[in-house]
Amino acid sequence: MSTFPMLRFAALCVFCVIAPTTAAQSDSGNMMKMSITMKMQMAGLGDMPARTVNQNVCTSKDHDMRSMLQQQKDCVVSNYRQQGNVISYHVVCGGNPPRMTGDAQFELLPGGDIKGSMHADSNMNGQAMVMDMTYAGQRTGSCDYTASRQKH
Repeated sequence: MSTFPMLRFAALCVFCVIAPTTAAQSDSGNMMKMSITMKMQMAGLGDMPARTVNQNVCTSKDHDMRSMLQQQKDCVVSNYRQQGNVISYHVVCGGNPPRMTGDAQFELLPGGDIKGSMHADSNMNGQAMVMDMTYAGQRTGSCDYTASRQKH
């Protein structure tokens, strides 16, 4: 079973959280060095080794996290809350029954950095899976957000 779709979703979640954290820091975009650690557990197979991905991400200052998460195919965000520097939300992706449900929480740190976590339950090809992800992001500079979006 490939973990790529889950990593892609995790990266989207991180991208969506970073944008609001850095709104006042750059006219164009903010370069973030992200570290995402994902631990998965599959029914009948137990724990899989943790996997950490490091990635540089150019983020915009103008995106609303909810609308960006909604762009993930078949995903609905609910219970979105921001209390002080903490953002939390619930996400459901897929049909009936859903392929994935998850709860995430992120803290917006001084200087535009972030840290957070997500717990998700998934069903891929009939296989139950539990994922726990932790995120850490450090703002490393500015970038041309418009140009980075045109490449995709």
